[in-house]
Amino acid sequence: MSRKVNISVDNLPDTLRGQIHGVESAIDNESLALFTDNKDVRISIENAAHGLRAYSNTFNHYDLWGRFVRSGHKKLPLEEAPKKTIVTRKISEKVDGILYDGEIKITPAVVSSRKDGEDVEYLVWPSDREEKVERALIRLASKGKIVKINFKSGIQYAVVFSMNELAQELKAVGQSMPYPQIKESLEALQGSKLSFKYSATDTKNTDIDDSFYESNMNFLSSLHFSGKKGQGGNVKCVACLNAFVHNMIDNLEYKGYYFNSAQELKRGLSRWMMLRLYHLWRYAAPGKTYHFRLLSIMEKYGSIYSTDDITENKLKALRRDMTTTMKDLIEKGAISEYSITNVKDDKTGNIIDYTYEMHPSDQFCDEILTLNKQNKRIEIQGGKRIVENAVLIDEDKIEEIVEK
Repeated sequence: MSRKVNISVDNLPDTLRGQIHGVESAIDNESLALFTDNKDVRISIENAAHGLRAYSNTFNHYDLWGRFVRSGHKKLPLEEAPKKTIVTRKISEKVDGILYDGEIKITPAVVSSRKDGEDVEYLVWPSDREEKVERALIRLASKGKIVKINFKSGIQYAVVFSMNELAQELKAVGQSMPYPQIKESLEALQGSKLSFKYSATDTKNTDIDDSFYESNMNFLSSLHFSGKKGQGGNVKCVACLNAFVHNMIDNLEYKGYYFNSAQELKRGLSRWMMLRLYHLWRYAAPGKTYHFRLLSIMEKYGSIYSTDDITENKLKALRRDMTTTMKDLIEKGAISEYSITNVKDDKTGNIIDYTYEMHPSDQFCDEILTLNKQNKRIEIQGGKRIVENAVLIDEDKIEEIVEK
């Protein structure tokens, strides 16, 4: 049975009806049909090592950027706001041969909450809580709860869901939240702003000039609720995705991953590392390893900044955090083992960093193989991957190509 929603203008919130000309669901829209196509990535229930895994999508370089605040202030009354509220981080990621280099700025949202019977305004930085809600929101979109809305001002993609549906996705991975917390997280995502500027260098083709990009947007473009007082989980929601995510869906700049495997992990760093492995370790196979430097990865995650003075005690603390994450990844079945090499200062001989080498588990290799086949099939159907000696490709032919 299809999980894709078929929605009309009439059952959208009143705040939207007068602004739009029409709505297309994933049943009718080619880009959304590909984004929600997950029928070939369900692992057989007979495979006891896996069980059935929930499938979702992750956006190529967007989800690798440090878009969430890991430390410092996360919610403050406006009168307690620090002088500097905007968080600035560097961007440095290489994905599919493209090197993205630049910076990103995160501006907190202003949300209103009841305190002692009065409405109080707070600054809310998008943190681990908002990251959980965003992942669950994209999981719903990947299941088919996504539509194309033709606004008078332009086209947007939106996730259509109830509060209960979003709460159930969070509960399924051990991240239960009360409805007010979920609603505040959504409002924080809609109110928080992203400003980024970066260059994109094709490292595989030096003849192509570098591209430069600069944009300002919100995590969510807009947010709409409808329902009756006391409805709670039955409240209907429409969350419009920002233009950057919209374009990535249209350009097939996303990859599949197993939502449960990543999001069931209790620690934020472990969840982030698991998603990163699904995203970047696309050639995981027995005998192949994945390397990273501790300080570099912690900067990408957002635990530290490039300007921080990393003392010996701080370095030890970061190593302890990563050791716990490595244990989480082993217990989850993503890696079989790992090793650490000291990086020493040439002059003093002091340890200044660590290099990690990770070995994939057989389970993770199998999962990556399945996800790669799915990604290849979607690219063929979407016309992104050129297939030699083929003009028209039916479903049987696509399956044959994917299996090769």
